[in-house]
Amino acid sequence: MTKPATPPKSPPATDARGPQGRFTPGTSGNPQGRPKSETTALRQSLADGSADVVTAILEAAKAGDMQAAKIVLDRLLPPLKATAQFVHLALPETASPLDIARAILAATASGTLAPDIAAQLIAAVGTFCRIEEIEELRDRIAALEKATRPTITANKKTKP
Repeated sequence: MTKPATPPKSPPATDARGPQGRFTPGTSGNPQGRPKSETTALRQSLADGSADVVTAILEAAKAGDMQAAKIVLDRLLPPLKATAQFVHLALPETASPLDIARAILAATASGTLAPDIAAQLIAAVGTFCRIEEIEELRDRIAALEKATRPTITANKKTKP
């Protein structure tokens, strides 16, 4: 009698996976690393020749080439961003949001405040009002919950 053929045993697993099939900590799923590609080679060749390119652009800019000068200036001196002036409005200590909005509109009408800045300030006042409303609602809900909590526990105790 011959023994039935047994399938060959597979080599032991070298990927060090845990019982759930995930790699154990410290074990890479890609031990050879990322494969080299044409992009990697292209980037390396660009990096190798970048010093020569920079030198050529600088020389051309010095020689009067305006495109080269623009490239240099765009990289060295980025365009300035517009900034708004600081604004000081005289407001009473207890000014309401409506009083603040009126003061902003009055300053705009008198020409001491630019319309775009006024729009931003009024939008900020509106946002502040919405935040204040949310705070008030939160406090009211907390007070209602606190007021109803003893009633609920009292009803539970009285039931048989």
